Amino acid sequence: MSASNEEQIIKQYQPLVRALIPYEQENRLLEGLNKFTGRVPSHVRKIIKDEVIRLTCLTDAPADNSAFAQFPVFKFSHFGVEMRLDKVGATILQKESELYSDRYTVGVFESITSSAFYQEHIRKENHKKIVDAFTVETQSLDDIHFGDDIAISPNFPVSCPEFEKGKNCSVSSLGYKKMALESKRPPKVSTRDIFQFQFPEVPGLPKGMAINYVVSSIKFNKQTEKYETHFKIHPSTQPKIRQILSKYVDMAAYQQPLQRELEAERAMQDLERDRVLEHSPWVPVFLQKDNDGFKPASILFTKLNQAHSGGLPVIQTAMRVQMFPRLIRELCQYKEAFVITGVLETKKKSIPINATLREIESLDLLSPLIHLLNKNESLQCVQCRLEPVRQDDKTKAFAIHDLIKQDYPQLDAYSHIIYCKNVSETMQGLVLTEKRLIPDIPENLIDDLKDYSLSIIMEDELDRRAEARYLLDKEGSVKTGLLSSVAVKILDVSAQGMRLIYLDKPEKVGSEIRVTVPELKVKNQKYKVVNYHAASGEARLCLTSQRETIAAGITQFVQKHYAIFKHRDLSLIQRNTHRFVWELAMRHHPSASILCTTNRYLLNRLKTVYQSVNCDDLYPFSQIQNVVPMHGFFADRDAQKPKSKMLTDMLRGSITTTDVVHCVRKSDKKLVFVPEQEYLFSTTRKVVQKYIDDEQVELCVTKIEVGRCLSATTSMTKKRLAQLSRIDKAMYDKFNVMQSSYTHVIYLTSESVLQTAIMKAALRPVKQRTTSDLKAQG
Repeated sequence: MSASNEEQIIKQYQPLVRALIPYEQENRLLEGLNKFTGRVPSHVRKIIKDEVIRLTCLTDAPADNSAFAQFPVFKFSHFGVEMRLDKVGATILQKESELYSDRYTVGVFESITSSAFYQEHIRKENHKKIVDAFTVETQSLDDIHFGDDIAISPNFPVSCPEFEKGKNCSVSSLGYKKMALESKRPPKVSTRDIFQFQFPEVPGLPKGMAINYVVSSIKFNKQTEKYETHFKIHPSTQPKIRQILSKYVDMAAYQQPLQRELEAERAMQDLERDRVLEHSPWVPVFLQKDNDGFKPASILFTKLNQAHSGGLPVIQTAMRVQMFPRLIRELCQYKEAFVITGVLETKKKSIPINATLREIESLDLLSPLIHLLNKNESLQCVQCRLEPVRQDDKTKAFAIHDLIKQDYPQLDAYSHIIYCKNVSETMQGLVLTEKRLIPDIPENLIDDLKDYSLSIIMEDELDRRAEARYLLDKEGSVKTGLLSSVAVKILDVSAQGMRLIYLDKPEKVGSEIRVTVPELKVKNQKYKVVNYHAASGEARLCLTSQRETIAAGITQFVQKHYAIFKHRDLSLIQRNTHRFVWELAMRHHPSASILCTTNRYLLNRLKTVYQSVNCDDLYPFSQIQNVVPMHGFFADRDAQKPKSKMLTDMLRGSITTTDVVHCVRKSDKKLVFVPEQEYLFSTTRKVVQKYIDDEQVELCVTKIEVGRCLSATTSMTKKRLAQLSRIDKAMYDKFNVMQSSYTHVIYLTSESVLQTAIMKAALRPVKQRTTSDLKAQG
């Protein structure tokens, strides 16, 4: 065999050669060959064996890499052999010597004098630096589980005649098996002293409960400038008492502050999760169970998600009555669905379309439908993700905000959340690459135009109904003719308006109606119809003009029966409802998100990645313990140092959204990055499409969006810091100041399913011609 062929074989099997070197060092080369070269031809096996033996032979040849080294070059002796190496060469010498059992061999000599090996080492080191620089700490959306370390800071004292002369001592922390008491001076006790403490009568603890504790240590707390005496529960304590104490700690953990360090951790997580939800483009829709399965009941709007989604009409269109059961079935199976809506214009009539992406794909209608809906600019696409609501989360939400479950049965009925995001931009502008006949549209794809009545939940600042409103359940009537009227039920009332429901649910009502409510002394009063929902028969009304008499009469009626109406104040009910659903929504946010803070160095601005346990938005990358490598999304390609033009542009506001595209080869899971512009508009798109059709690659497209933090606080900031302010004022002030350091939230959402369907349908985007292009053409 020629020398060139041998060199080619050695180069091909280089990883195997290096894997066999430790076996040769231990005189087990034959064992290694049998293990790794089972299917290798015998002549190749002999070449590999000879190469391993050659590389492990000792040598005394002096090494010099000054021809390609990064200066300065150092002269030193290694095992009595003269060396002229730079810092990188010395590192290679050390690592290669470890591979060869700390011996200077032919393999070590060739490695440190090879320019190719030198450059490859630098490339790997640079890549490692980039990966480390873009590695971000990750945090789960689930509540921090403190386990047996959990301890609360109750607002009651305990006492013992033998401890501190029977004075009431403040409890700084109370856990399952431990307790700490505060005092201004060090108590005159020693370790292992036993005291029986009397607990006060508080909800959750039996009257006259006394527990024996053993002194474990005495420490001075510099933050509070008080002494803390730490106790452990006595081993002889009855299991029943231990169970009562544990149950009380668990019950009070969300109603009272935790121990200082634990409360700080919890407050930090809550504040950051609030910020993720506050700036999220996802709109949470809360579902309730009914006889037929599920139905949407409420929708939570923030300033940002309302503007991004297009508001209530877009969300209602994606959840029509006829197609909602199909949407639920698909979400239960895949956890994600894309709802496509629009109006198909024909010569005879307009056909409203409402179906999921998978339904349209299964009928092979995706390309013609998208093309036609884009033609008349009616296409809308909403990405939906389903998250179940655990009973444990609802119990926490009730406890955190001091709500009684029986007073809010509709909140306890929430079983799932559908998060919706408007992704119409991804579908708009797509055109056909080949002519297609337009087939008949199946009836199940045609929109029935029937909406569910959704209760809108928003924070006080966004609620336009600033007037005090009160729940009511009174009979009334609406005049329909000279001597005719229809019965209605008054649902709520304010000085200038009311909400009522028609019992017979007419198809439509006039712009103005006359209402009579005998108990409110309202007779034949003219109201303007602000909104009417035909499916539920519900109407919202306001007075047509400033009628002082009517407004004063209603206000007087409310004041007269204030004992009843104070529990029916809708502003209070809606505030409690908003806080409850917020607790659920922030714990189940559907996509990965990165919180950014102020910092001199760009990469240090990426503070924390928040994602759920089952989140796949970072695929093809994955979480490693408690960190996530983000270089695949943000790092500049072929850069020698950690840099990110994309991140710089996002944080400066130059761009707000972009796509990051990767292809995973199915045969060996090799990852290939595809630049966004090449993926969209170049011939690379056809190559990727061919590989997808042949099922050789898996397409991974991640949508990256950035939201700027316009305010230092969120609607829940005061609530989150309230508990901390009770136990640690210094920490409270620190957290308050810290809120202004958050600048942006970056959201990463996988659109791989949608983009793969677009590629299979042979649809392509059209590049928008800029002003510079037109000038160049002219």
